[in-house]
Amino acid sequence: MSRKRVVILGAGAIGGAMAADLLDHADAEVALIARTRFPELVVEHPKGVSRHAVTMLVDPDTEGEVLPADWLLLATKAHQSEAARPWFKRLVTLRTRIAVLQNGIDHVERIAPIAGDAAAVLPVIVQLPAERLGVGHVRQQHTGALITRDDEHGRAFAELFSGGRTRVLPREDFLSQAWWKLIMNAGSGAVCALVVRDNRAERDPEIRELALALMREAAAVGRAEGAELPPDAPEKAMELALSGAPGHWTSIAVDRREGRPMEWQARNAVIGRLGRKHGIPTPLSDMVTALLRVADVTWEPPEG
Repeated sequence: MSRKRVVILGAGAIGGAMAADLLDHADAEVALIARTRFPELVVEHPKGVSRHAVTMLVDPDTEGEVLPADWLLLATKAHQSEAARPWFKRLVTLRTRIAVLQNGIDHVERIAPIAGDAAAVLPVIVQLPAERLGVGHVRQQHTGALITRDDEHGRAFAELFSGGRTRVLPREDFLSQAWWKLIMNAGSGAVCALVVRDNRAERDPEIRELALALMREAAAVGRAEGAELPPDAPEKAMELALSGAPGHWTSIAVDRREGRPMEWQARNAVIGRLGRKHGIPTPLSDMVTALLRVADVTWEPPEG
């Protein structure tokens, strides 16, 4: 059997961590798509430091021959998905399975329109605190896990990472797992982005209560969408974040700190949109969404 060809689209914290894990352990050909080439991928993780001279792809219009992918791992931000379309056209065939390693709860709906003839679009929840220290340089706080659907594609994705550092956990109730991640993002991520601090900001009692209030709104909407979430889901999510990765910079807070566009649509605006669908008031989520939208570097003041 020929080796699997894995292409990872996005060379940030998650894409870099996934590439290093596969290069360390998988019997696969791995290529990494980035804006610019860099000589070496360096990933610091709890088990040591991985260094690899990875195959790089940088421009879908000028790149030479590019073989189709067996697996295409999409590790960009949700709002960058459309920009991946030219790469999808070059890499995706009937045999390609696309694993969407993004935030939000609408992975399949977001990617299906640009997926072409892909064999499958597989949603993946990333639970892996990592940060990009520089071009081609990533640091992980712990090895983390990827959660996906318990079907043939999810199990094949788990097999891809077999023997590696990253645990892949296929789950029957994927919807509930996705909402667990979203309530954490909608609360912790939002307040950390607004104050431009790491998650230790939530040890302040007033900031903590604001994050929990945002999480409670998100959990109410999630239950209406069919997620199984206990009454104390926000408190459990908060404790998990602070105990598992203290001092962690959420990706949306890093984007604001670095002056990059933020992912508020998939992480916060979705709460209000689905809340209105179910007739559930989400005043705090709507307010925070408006603040993040105007704080985003892409916002321009109305004329007049």
